[in-house]
Amino acid sequence: MSDNSQGDFDQWSKEQLDVAVNELINSNVFEKARIEARVVWGIKDQVILAQVRETSVGLGFRWLIAGNSVPTDHIESSLAELPRDAARHFSLKWQLGAENVRNLPHDARKAMRHLDLGEMSKQLIRQAQALHELVSDESLW
Repeated sequence: MSDNSQGDFDQWSKEQLDVAVNELINSNVFEKARIEARVVWGIKDQVILAQVRETSVGLGFRWLIAGNSVPTDHIESSLAELPRDAARHFSLKWQLGAENVRNLPHDARKAMRHLDLGEMSKQLIRQAQALHELVSDESLW
């Protein structure tokens, strides 16, 4: 990667990370404590994988995924040792999530009638498949 390309990636990934961390704070995943976050893998304009932790809580971190082509999501660090493992876990998690959306009971569907659950499920499947393709590409890891 050229210096300019690396600089472009660094700027883009920092912006993605800042937005994603704020999303986690707003969702009460983290308190407004001191947060440490670092990007550990990514593809510019598509996806980043990061490690995020609250410094006041201790040494544990969460895997965070964010970017233009994926939903912001997080998992416990114990679920994946390496970034590639975390990406694989997110892909599977989203596939299962899409299946759960498709199989919602009638009452739950009725309560969420304002949402296009079919489209949500299809979008999640597309994102899971795209991430799986990245995980399968040896040249990216």
